[in-house]
Amino acid sequence: MFLVFKSFSAEEINCDDPVQGAPVKETHTKMEELGQRLDEVGLSTQHWLPKLRDKLGITSAQALKHLSYEDYLKLECEVEHPWEKQALRTLLNIAESKTTMKQLQEQRLEMLKKSQEQAKLALEGLKEMQEKGRSRHEETVRKKEEELQRAMDIAPEYWAPSEMPLKEVIENVHKQLDLLEESVSQSENLPDKEVLRWASGGLALQGIYKTNKLTDMVEKREQLIDIPEGFQLFGPEQGPLFEKKEFSSAEAESTFTRTMEKLGFSISVAAKGGFWGFNAETSTDYSSSSESEETHKSRSEHTYICTTKYSYIPLVSCYFPKDQLRLSSAALQELKGIEQLLSHTSELDKLTMLKSRGGSFFNRFGSHINQGPLHLGGIFWWKAFSEGFRAEQLDEVKKQTSDALSSYVGGSYSGFDLSIAGGVTVSKSGSEASVQGTDRKQTQTEIQLFVTKTGGPPETHSLTQWQSGLVTSNKTWSVIDRGFQLIPVWEIVLSNHRQDFRDVHQVISCLRDAYEVLTNQSVGALFGEELVSAVDEARLFLEEMKSWEVTGVEEQLVTLINFKQKLTAKTKNYSVWINICLSDKVLQDFLENTVSLCKDLPAQNTEYIKSLLRCLLDPHVYSVKNFPKSSSIMQWIFHEEKKQQKSMSISEFADFIQVLQEMKDYIQEVTYDPMSSAAAVQVAKVKATLNVSLALSSFLQALREREQTDIELLLLSIAASAGFRVDSNTFQYLLGCPEINFIWQEMQTAQEEYLTLRDQDVSRAQAFLLLTGLTVTFECKDVSPEEKKRRLAFMKHQMGNLLSTEMSNVLRKHSACSDWDILETDLKSLKNGDFEATKDELKNQGIIKELEGICRGTKPSNQPKSKPEVKSSNVTMYEAIENQEFLNLLKRLGLESCYPRKMGTADFHVIYKTSLHDSQPSTERELPFYFFAKAVDGGLSGKIPGLQR
Repeated sequence: MFLVFKSFSAEEINCDDPVQGAPVKETHTKMEELGQRLDEVGLSTQHWLPKLRDKLGITSAQALKHLSYEDYLKLECEVEHPWEKQALRTLLNIAESKTTMKQLQEQRLEMLKKSQEQAKLALEGLKEMQEKGRSRHEETVRKKEEELQRAMDIAPEYWAPSEMPLKEVIENVHKQLDLLEESVSQSENLPDKEVLRWASGGLALQGIYKTNKLTDMVEKREQLIDIPEGFQLFGPEQGPLFEKKEFSSAEAESTFTRTMEKLGFSISVAAKGGFWGFNAETSTDYSSSSESEETHKSRSEHTYICTTKYSYIPLVSCYFPKDQLRLSSAALQELKGIEQLLSHTSELDKLTMLKSRGGSFFNRFGSHINQGPLHLGGIFWWKAFSEGFRAEQLDEVKKQTSDALSSYVGGSYSGFDLSIAGGVTVSKSGSEASVQGTDRKQTQTEIQLFVTKTGGPPETHSLTQWQSGLVTSNKTWSVIDRGFQLIPVWEIVLSNHRQDFRDVHQVISCLRDAYEVLTNQSVGALFGEELVSAVDEARLFLEEMKSWEVTGVEEQLVTLINFKQKLTAKTKNYSVWINICLSDKVLQDFLENTVSLCKDLPAQNTEYIKSLLRCLLDPHVYSVKNFPKSSSIMQWIFHEEKKQQKSMSISEFADFIQVLQEMKDYIQEVTYDPMSSAAAVQVAKVKATLNVSLALSSFLQALREREQTDIELLLLSIAASAGFRVDSNTFQYLLGCPEINFIWQEMQTAQEEYLTLRDQDVSRAQAFLLLTGLTVTFECKDVSPEEKKRRLAFMKHQMGNLLSTEMSNVLRKHSACSDWDILETDLKSLKNGDFEATKDELKNQGIIKELEGICRGTKPSNQPKSKPEVKSSNVTMYEAIENQEFLNLLKRLGLESCYPRKMGTADFHVIYKTSLHDSQPSTERELPFYFFAKAVDGGLSGKIPGLQR
């Protein structure tokens, strides 16, 4: 497995088309083979054969091995069912994202050895032909070379040029295979936790100082978090990429490379979208020089062009859930020291102290941690640059640089010394090369070529050998992507370190204050009791507002401003004011009526009111999800037509579905754009994920406000199975078309069925809700018992006293027996309207529990006690029987005379023979005989009181 990243065009692949002259029979055979490959992974040939042909021009199974991750992304958009995503990955030999690192390493090593064996056999065949004096131009030699090329996974354009002698080709390949064998023999693999500590010097555990300056973001920090308990690495969520970029300044090229190495692929490619808010100085357009055009022209001696290509290879991934994040001991001790200082610092000096110690903490440890998805692997870089040419030579130098780099990349891929195109020569030593080119005016231009590596064995400059070393030894891995989700340190403190501080809210409040002052950035919504308190206050205030009469006088607006300031002081941001107050219809109606009342007043009488309204609304009103009249209100305030900022207002299910459709279309549009790259698709997925997260959060909030807890929980359960986390209101992983399709279809189907059942009976609807929550999964796999336990606890907490009596009984029964199969069976029965089945099953479980207790010679526990004073002349019959249902069963079966009085061998033989008459008991009276027969067969006769041979 040499991981070559080649994307063929349709013209290159579809060489078997009958129109091109190939026999129709041969084409049909190739299509049949392709269909067979689809069948092997369970994909429908009717659906996928046209997709492979039309989207990628694939008409043969052999072409599949040449597809790249970009090609997979195009096919991923056509997925109709969640399981097809993994089937496609299997078809294209892309690693399973839930496979453990150990399993992946074993699979990769096995595939590598198999490929080497195939290459050796092909090389031996080629040697025999060469010894017989055969030429490379002969058909049999050419086919054997193609076989060798495929075994080594070298794309055709990077294979040895036709003018190279066959002997030289064989010698070169032999050398390559020797190097590959050496790298396989030197494989060394560390445990998961050690890999995380080792990769990039523990970069994944280090914090990020999130400011509006990229230089702060990429600085090295100390370890901020410990490795979470139970941490495990799994297969990658991304695939290999081959990207090309151009830079017109050394600073821009350096910034991009450093960003990739410190922040990783996702943030680097998404920075252009402004998702992380740092300055555009060097980050938002890597391809443009930081100098102005005028300066550029006047300083022609400083002209610069750099073209870089990189092979990005993710091998494993992981994700850090917030509830598992704990600060490193050094970071925790530093915060404890800040808390100690706070207790001895006056209010006047607090801000100064916080700026000093808080700034020291952020500079040392960072302000945020990456949750992921985090990827480990390696990046192989090729770079070509030239400088000092005249501005009018730019186009010519660009072409020369690009051509030189392409040839240099080809030589690195295959190990063959390919000539540099375009009339230039190259001399190289190690990983560096220098090219002398000649332009139209016979002016020499020097092009510098060099290779760098992020991860992988550092001593090799051959891509094939480097990839082999990277794949076989996880000790060579680097952090190449830190994901797209950042979580601030104060949220980690509030979630997981409450017990470590005397006043945790004071600590997080001070951290937030220090961060805002030092970075001039507002923080996100506050989590914890203070936010809950602020929300409660806001709702009480809005309740009081219902009695207000719109008078158009300033006092009412001043009261609102004072309340807004009070909320802001408490929460340290405007989230409650925006999401609770300005989003409430009571306040919106009041503001709308105030403006309507004042519109007819003279301008001089409304200036003060407008200024008060500006304080209340600007700019916060533009963040409100649903404020229909905000545009007209703001137009009146500013005396001009003002375009309403587009906001995401999701209060109805149809609106949310529309967002899903728009985001799916957006991803498909970017994916199928001929000029688009895998990096562009990554940016599109980031944007789609954030938009769906916002839409879902808004819609769930609307359901909450309407007190539709059941619908909210149903939809949240489905979203959670696709990676949505309630604590951060976003998805763990990037959403693609399959995930969006799953959310869309599951939510639509589930909501329709739930509403239908709810109209018939609440208990049936609740049974469906809980059953869905326990079993729904995006990947079509069984949900683990641990995960079911977490899901059930969350749903019971959310539903609270809304659960029906029947539903509560079923859950009580489950708490006694803790059998997920029984619970799901009961939920299905209840959903189908079979209330009696759940009641009978509840009684039967109690009886079985009693019988099991007797067989073990122990008294049952946790059962309602009932000890009737029924006496026998020989023994107190029921003194050990505490289950009323079991007592009633004994009476119905007529066992008062048989149990627990001693029974002899003759009685036993009668029972045993009777049990053989029929395969199943036909009446309730026959049940005890079968029970006792089974007990004796199982060797329990000595353990059952009153039963002896």
